[in-house]
Amino acid sequence: MSAQERRLSAIGEAAAGVLRHTDYHLVRAEDVAAAVRLSREGQSGRRSAVWLYNEVKSRRVLVALAIHHAFAEFAERNGPREPPPVPGSLVEARDLVTRALLLVARFHRAEFFLTQQVQLGIGDIATSEKRQSAPQEPPSWPDTAIGQAASAGWAGRVFAYAGHLTPVLAAAAQAVCLPPPGWARSSAERLSDLAFDALTDDLDGPVDRQAAALSAHWYERHLVPLAGSWIDDLDVAERVRDLTRRSAPGTRAEADAQAGVLRSLLDTGILLERGAREASELSRLLSPAGTGEHADPLALCDAHGRRGLALLRYGDLASARASFLSCLDIAERELSARDPEEAALYAARARHNLGEVMMEAGRPVEAAELIDKARPAPGQGGDPGTGVSPAWRRHTLTAQAAARAASRAGRVVEGLRLAEAVAADRLARLGEPGDINVVAARVSLAETLLEAGQPIEARHVLQEARRHRADLLRPIAYWAAHDTVRLAQVELVSHEPGAALRLLEVSPVLDEWFARHVSFGLWAEARTVRALATALVGDAGTALGALGELTDLLGAAPAEGLLLPVRRALAEVQLMCGDARSAAATLEEVRAAETEPGDPPGRARTMLLAARCEDDLGREAAARRHRAELAGLTGLDPAHPLLLAGRYDEAARRFETGGFEGLEELLAPLLDRTPLGHGRPALGDGHPLLLNAVVLADRSGAVRLPRSPRQVLWEDA
Repeated sequence: MSAQERRLSAIGEAAAGVLRHTDYHLVRAEDVAAAVRLSREGQSGRRSAVWLYNEVKSRRVLVALAIHHAFAEFAERNGPREPPPVPGSLVEARDLVTRALLLVARFHRAEFFLTQQVQLGIGDIATSEKRQSAPQEPPSWPDTAIGQAASAGWAGRVFAYAGHLTPVLAAAAQAVCLPPPGWARSSAERLSDLAFDALTDDLDGPVDRQAAALSAHWYERHLVPLAGSWIDDLDVAERVRDLTRRSAPGTRAEADAQAGVLRSLLDTGILLERGAREASELSRLLSPAGTGEHADPLALCDAHGRRGLALLRYGDLASARASFLSCLDIAERELSARDPEEAALYAARARHNLGEVMMEAGRPVEAAELIDKARPAPGQGGDPGTGVSPAWRRHTLTAQAAARAASRAGRVVEGLRLAEAVAADRLARLGEPGDINVVAARVSLAETLLEAGQPIEARHVLQEARRHRADLLRPIAYWAAHDTVRLAQVELVSHEPGAALRLLEVSPVLDEWFARHVSFGLWAEARTVRALATALVGDAGTALGALGELTDLLGAAPAEGLLLPVRRALAEVQLMCGDARSAAATLEEVRAAETEPGDPPGRARTMLLAARCEDDLGREAAARRHRAELAGLTGLDPAHPLLLAGRYDEAARRFETGGFEGLEELLAPLLDRTPLGHGRPALGDGHPLLLNAVVLADRSGAVRLPRSPRQVLWEDA
């Protein structure tokens, strides 16, 4: 504590002591100065009124320091010792704020006389302050709790309760959203000033009702504008559920109320971890043991499905798989006897979702097989027909998943053609480019474009879709963050690491709150992309540390589908740092964990990096062996960008060692501008690999660059 802070603290203690038994208009500065207890060169000395005014500058500051000291003493005796944990529900969050304000209301009742004197003093402006010769700028105060209380007092406000309220409001807000830096303190200061005025003017109100009223004001004026009006639905749903738990526990009414809470959570795509927990509770209530009534297999199947979807987005793939397997079991065991057609639809939906899990687990080949099984056979599941129908919705969702699975399995031509067909079909049926489901199809199209070596087109499509989705979703929602991470990946492939960093740094996806409440999996992806971008801008050491920490975290609590991409990124950064031996050791761990057929593009990246490690270590034979293994890898399209990267590496190695033989054969697929089955060349214009291949071909002089016909603008012809 600085010397000024010690003086202000002593003045606050003295002023509180005097104002507790003296009317404000009778309080003299000399009396307060005389009550100050500060050591002066080892001796206690009496201060003067001049000294006091030199320190506080105003009687407003004097009374502000007095109430700040008095409340700090009261809160230390009666308040909690530790900052509160994040509440588990919105109702609990509001109750937490009410309890914090109840302490403030009790302080006003306990220090009734003091608060009345402070109210008189906080608006007092001395005649000397009104003169034109008086300083116009506010005095300088320390940037600490007591300094902020003094600064607020100078402005005629009371921030005495802000320090007590700040951690409470921060914890309460985090129950539903991520508050920006400084929000909790600003909110606490405004609430503190309001609470002082309200409680001082309401002398005989019940303290619990006063606290509840102030809490309601904070909710409506501070939390709703921050989190969004969706929390109103959640608040109502939670209160109905809590009432039903008290009045009709263990009945279908409680299950219906629980379903309302779950809908309020999952419709936003924000609190996915909590949504999974609430879905688990709903499943328990819907089971025969939960309600004591006959179980409804359809409702139970839906509850397991919603839990699985929340867990899938969150990143807990093992639990998501278990939920979808439960759906499949209910459909095949219980629904089939009652309604075979309905059972087939529920089973297809479960297989579709299991395919999504496999895709996120890094096993897209198996995912594609499961999703293919989810497609209804001819004459089964209804005809999609025209317009928007349940049958068409099932058809288009499965087709979208099939497109993503094919692309991630290495069949980029097929995946891109499927994704384009889905996007065109949705636009034709829904008729509005900004419709959220048309936008979702466009995001999937951008993902398949990126896999197919078309980063410039992927960026254009994703930027457009992201703008549409930003108008429809909260910034902290899963899909909004998903779009940001995908766009950052596009910038990374385009060798624009600065743009990737700028995107991620302003997004909530990197925050620990997002990892705990929304999606641990997406958070880990974002951290990986940021580390790679950081390495590419020249700070490989920082990137290495970040990826090492992330690897340790994922290794301690295995997260399926996340660890191998992080280890590959770690090996890539180790190569950038010139540590090829460590990179090779990391890749050996990756190869040991890879499965067949698993993830062909992932295995291809491992082989590509392993060959580069061997090149750096001077082991040419081993490098050639890895590249030959990469070239013979099955499952990938012949012109897949990873295969083309392997060809470029071999061509660059030959050129650097003075060997020009076979360069044209190696570079020809990269330079070829003939459209493939998806209507585009293997590498889109502006792809860094294409640019490198052109430069190498030009430098070598041994490769004939393809010549395109000269284009003439018709207006000039």
